[in-house]
Amino acid sequence: MSRYTSAYSSLLQQLKEVEILQRDASRREREDAVGLRREINASCRAAIVLLCARLEGYIEELGVVALQSIHMKQVSRDGLAPQLFYHLSKDLLKEVGEATAPERIAASVFAFLDSDLPLWGRRGPFPVAPSSHRFNEGFSNPSFDKIRAYFNRFGYANYSRDLGRLLKAEYMPVVNLVNHLVDTRNQIAHGDAAATKPPRDVHQMTLMIRKYCGATDSVFGAWCKSNMCCIRSA
Repeated sequence: MSRYTSAYSSLLQQLKEVEILQRDASRREREDAVGLRREINASCRAAIVLLCARLEGYIEELGVVALQSIHMKQVSRDGLAPQLFYHLSKDLLKEVGEATAPERIAASVFAFLDSDLPLWGRRGPFPVAPSSHRFNEGFSNPSFDKIRAYFNRFGYANYSRDLGRLLKAEYMPVVNLVNHLVDTRNQIAHGDAAATKPPRDVHQMTLMIRKYCGATDSVFGAWCKSNMCCIRSA
């Protein structure tokens, strides 16, 4: 059995793009750290934005892998967390909740029944594939708390505890790094010219994010195997 999921394998390939930007900045820094500082900063800022995007994409892809495995392996719905069903249909359920006029409420309920009624049941597996796009809706800016809340969509409530047990003394540094990465990315996106890191820091951030995602893959994969189904490819 593979130790990691296909989502993590894809992440490792995608992180090579971040490493290319970091190495380019390091090369320019060795050549002329002062004269090429604008180019160095540009490469480092691009690497930070890309690294944050890769982290976000990895978490979403891990959810896709889990949902696809649940459907393909015919997992019975009676053991799935109630909130998973909500997140599969939250866009339509939100429309029902926000409607006030009787005719709008009725129209929203009919839209929900026409679209998602086959998903809502406690007997047997899902008769149709759940939409991972709709399930992932609303997840962005992957701070640690948002990632923890994302896994709770599946009913995984002990993510922080399990991650801490695996990472031990590295747990808090990694959590802080995830939050710092998102904060720095947001500063860059909002035009803060001072929001950058030197090449060596970008390299360390990349290594830490890789470690964090590897640990996340391990604990979420183990939880899925115990509570839903195996999500790691053979």
